[in-house]
Amino acid sequence: MADEKNFLKAKGFVLSSMSIGENDKRIVVLTKELGKTSAFVRGGAKPKSPLLAATNPFFFGDFEFYAGANSLTLRSAKHTARFDEILKDLDDTYMGMYFLEVSGYFGNEAVDESERINLLYVALKALINHRTSRHLIRLIFELRTMMINGVYPDVFSCHHCGERLDVNGENYFSPADCFFYDSSCKEKAQGMPFKVSAYVMYALQYVLSAPVNAIFSFDLKNQAFDDFSYIVKRLRSRFFEHTFKTERFL
Repeated sequence: MADEKNFLKAKGFVLSSMSIGENDKRIVVLTKELGKTSAFVRGGAKPKSPLLAATNPFFFGDFEFYAGANSLTLRSAKHTARFDEILKDLDDTYMGMYFLEVSGYFGNEAVDESERINLLYVALKALINHRTSRHLIRLIFELRTMMINGVYPDVFSCHHCGERLDVNGENYFSPADCFFYDSSCKEKAQGMPFKVSAYVMYALQYVLSAPVNAIFSFDLKNQAFDDFSYIVKRLRSRFFEHTFKTERFL
């Protein structure tokens, strides 16, 4: 009889799945309790398997694993929220898969990944709701991911003098060094810094400071959107330092 202490419970997302032989699968799961982990699903490839649904990406729920000597085996899984609707739109699916890949790449083993899980949850919900453009959802997701990773720009104070940046003041962003400056220090920036509007400064600060369930609640148009997009792309090139496979579909 299996020792009960070898059973582990966790809550999270299935990030990816691959077949192992004819009948089994191996899944990668991002969880609060175990961090990013992988597990075997015995018989998970069989059409009548009770664990078949839990081998699909976007599955979110409660898992119970059996901890063997060198690996985990999925014992049971139960949906607590469904994201099947994302599969009805091909563009949503591609964007969602990108979010899963990014979360998996930066996720860590044996740490509390609740922040990353919460971000992934609300980002996927935002995709399904279609109230915000996919491009803006992606930018917000990437910027907040930088914060979770602990490597992100200081959008609240001038890089040179350290004075707090007032969103209604005259603020500048340097694409060369990816730092923000106030008007008195812009000459200290590398390259050619450009002025950042109050709308964009507020958006940047909001994404990095607001509760995660509220960060997809705003919209940007025209020049403000273009500037926000350009800044986040520059930051992404510096702080991500990785090309994701799913990017080619976006």
